Amino acid sequence: MTFNELKLNAELIYFGRKYVVLSISPPNVVIKRVEGDGESIEINFVELVANPSFKAGKTMLKEIEKEKSKFVSLLDSLSETNRKKVSERYQMIRVLLVLERVKSHDIRAVYEFMMYYKDYLSDGQTLNELTQEELIRKVSHRYSTVDEDGERTKGTSIRTIKRLLSAYRQAESEDEKRGEEGLISRAGGGFASRTDNKELVICHPKKPDEVLQVLAVRIDEKYIPIIKEVIEKEFLNLKRMTKQAFYESVALRCTRQGIDEPKRITMLKLLDRIDSQIKVRMRDGSKAAKKFDDLIRGFSNEEAQYPLHIVEIDHTELDIDVIDGKSGLVIGRPWITLGIDVYSRMVWCMYVSFEPPSANVVRKAIQQGVFFKKVKEKYELFNEWEVFGIPSVILLDNGSEFRSVAVRRMINETLKSNVRYRPRKTPEYGAAIERLFGTLNSKLIHRLDGTRKSSVLDLGEYNPDEEAVFTLEDIRELLTMYIVDHYHMEPHRGLPLNANRPIIRFVDGLKKVGYPDFISPEDEETYAIELLPVAMKPYTRDGIRIDNRLYKLDKLSHLIGSRTTKYKVKYDIDDISRIYIQLPNSTEYVEIPAVLPSAEELEGMNAYTYKLIREISIEEAADKASKIPGTKMVRYAKVKLQERVQEKIKTGRKARQLAKRANMEITVGQPQPVALPKHAPSLEQLADAVKLAAKRRKQGGMEHE
Repeated sequence: MTFNELKLNAELIYFGRKYVVLSISPPNVVIKRVEGDGESIEINFVELVANPSFKAGKTMLKEIEKEKSKFVSLLDSLSETNRKKVSERYQMIRVLLVLERVKSHDIRAVYEFMMYYKDYLSDGQTLNELTQEELIRKVSHRYSTVDEDGERTKGTSIRTIKRLLSAYRQAESEDEKRGEEGLISRAGGGFASRTDNKELVICHPKKPDEVLQVLAVRIDEKYIPIIKEVIEKEFLNLKRMTKQAFYESVALRCTRQGIDEPKRITMLKLLDRIDSQIKVRMRDGSKAAKKFDDLIRGFSNEEAQYPLHIVEIDHTELDIDVIDGKSGLVIGRPWITLGIDVYSRMVWCMYVSFEPPSANVVRKAIQQGVFFKKVKEKYELFNEWEVFGIPSVILLDNGSEFRSVAVRRMINETLKSNVRYRPRKTPEYGAAIERLFGTLNSKLIHRLDGTRKSSVLDLGEYNPDEEAVFTLEDIRELLTMYIVDHYHMEPHRGLPLNANRPIIRFVDGLKKVGYPDFISPEDEETYAIELLPVAMKPYTRDGIRIDNRLYKLDKLSHLIGSRTTKYKVKYDIDDISRIYIQLPNSTEYVEIPAVLPSAEELEGMNAYTYKLIREISIEEAADKASKIPGTKMVRYAKVKLQERVQEKIKTGRKARQLAKRANMEITVGQPQPVALPKHAPSLEQLADAVKLAAKRRKQGGMEHE
């Protein structure tokens, strides 16, 4: 994946010709042809970078054609131990990379250094005075052990740091933004490549799909499942089994199976090869966290210095009931996830659905924030949603969905941003996002039919169930209209008087530091795959099984093996018709379609819907309870599921909400059309549209009676 940048004097390709950036005056940039008549063009930034012919920076010199169905990740091919080592090495040299950007006059890098690394500066020393050689010495000292006399006894040498920095640069020069691949350890490569090696896959004792480590061993195949079972079930737990007890347990199982005992010394050496961190974590429990868990830098009470310096993200339930578009029945209150740029108060991301907060919801919201929004034409707005790109810091609260490993890696490693968490029980530190929720409710949601206001007292005798007229998609559209054409353009009390509107503050900030790194539209599909969660799955004669669905590809039959051999698989719970598998000894992911049920039958179906379908199938066909329903069974189950939901739909709001989560149509009586404005030039027109929709709904109800 490539992060693009466009700065002053940067070269680019536009319609096959080479240009250089003369000036950046958001929302426009001025570019000049390098050859020929040297003509200058002033063009909208989004229009320029979204053009298929546009190539920025180094990427234009080494464009690589890739099949759209493939995704490549060398880091995903590593064991967790080696992956963690890469992260540690990257964190060690990251300050040096920031200093390089400082020396190239990158203003964002100056802010980043002073926020996170200013302790590397000596008393009275300025950033301009700090040299790379001096910084390398300080990094070496920090990552070393020092005795009482101040002498370094062990740790990371200056030579090692220079070697890592050189390797990172080399990898990055070959593939932009892939510098971390140069930090992969090559130790033990010779042993691992022996043809007589076999794999001992050690999985988490309580999570069999989570591979902890893969050891290359040269022992008889018959011993591997025995050793694996004893390690996972007896050695890696809080009972802290001794090495001797481990050997005796393996020997006893071999005796029971009528095979010779393995050599004791071989078994003891094998235990020594298990990563020490894995052993301590599994055998010491919570005590190990203090020793090994990554230190997550907490809240930093720094003011945002430029656009997308700090983005706050949070969730809330909207104060409005929405209806099903076909039946007109009330479904309930949707959830909204928002991200706000603290510097300008521009809204960076928005995701609205019935899904409660989860890591997957956070992923979708962040993806929407990073990508170009492209809503002006879709909703016929007056303005485009101008905010996109990679933030420097993403500030989150302490909910479990934000603390998940998947979210932390997405921000720290995929985006190469910095994740920060608010202090616990201190909502005032998320003031910007909380005020945004309040503004959306008071200025829009509380003025719409179906609102639940902010409290029962405010609601009075108003009945949201009777007045609700808007569908979930209507709410998405109205929120987008309000954010883009109103909120971004109106005065904001939290901004300076000389730039008191979000759009003005945002443009002024871009003039100071330029546009942030961004993902080109042609790379969005690849990036979306990179954000998907990963699971470890075996490839058997049936293919790959996930929640009683089978995925298989004929050309991958060579992967068929025992269930102890597992492969990394990426999947999307919102579209279970396909998965992606990383080939062994390769960085390449290959798309695998579902075969039972078929990919066509599962196209666009989410995991929640399929779970309900299986429950119906098992109930209706007890004799097939242990099998996956075939295509005909899925269709039959869909009908039964629809019938069951319809029985409860009139009186059960919960049933309606679950139906919409499962992307099911709710049909009771004749569909009632809802009229919506094509655009929202004023709040008064929004209100008029609401009243018209309510009037039509009531008229339709009387006709139905």
